[in-house]
Amino acid sequence: MMRDALRVRRRLHALSDTTPRSELLELARRLEWRGGRLRPTQATEEILWLLDRLEQMRPRTVVEIGTDEGGTLFLWSHVAAPDAHLVAVDTRPLGVLGRFSAYAVVRRGLARHRQRIDLVMPANSQIQPTVDRVRRTLGGRPVDFLFIDGDHSYEGVKRDFELWSPLVRSGGLIVFHDMKPDHPDGVPRLWAELRERFETEECIATTGPSYGIGIVHVP
Repeated sequence: MMRDALRVRRRLHALSDTTPRSELLELARRLEWRGGRLRPTQATEEILWLLDRLEQMRPRTVVEIGTDEGGTLFLWSHVAAPDAHLVAVDTRPLGVLGRFSAYAVVRRGLARHRQRIDLVMPANSQIQPTVDRVRRTLGGRPVDFLFIDGDHSYEGVKRDFELWSPLVRSGGLIVFHDMKPDHPDGVPRLWAELRERFETEECIATTGPSYGIGIVHVP
């Protein structure tokens, strides 16, 4: 399993910086190895729309709440700045080997150029000690891009927003997945409230599966 993980890591490192984002997305969906895969659960139109905005921004600090297989973490590394610091927070256990497990070796290996990826796992995003831990990991640097895709209940996603949004700098982006109005969870309810308070953008795919991605511009 570790040999396969190292092979995948080398393959991902060899990708060109000019690889079209649509090709990166398809690679992430197809790539599987013994004991792992990336497979981002994203609608093509929606995630490419977001990647385009992030590529213009080139965030230097990225925090992701809800990493799962690591597919979106892979995509963020290709649009973040060459020296970006990316932090992934998830309830997923890394196993007895911790940061040296096959899962961790591949996901930390997604870092490109001078980037750094830290995995805060297993961790509960909805308690202050986890926020404090990430703040220390970032050395107090404000967050440019916060992606919230963890607990989808209204109370859960609201708690994530309340706890993590203070870390985001003025002019930064807070992005929600699954905010489509007819999505059967609490994200759309919170999204409707945030639209009344902040400048927002959103994208809901017009063809194929759609989940909805919403951007809050931090004033």
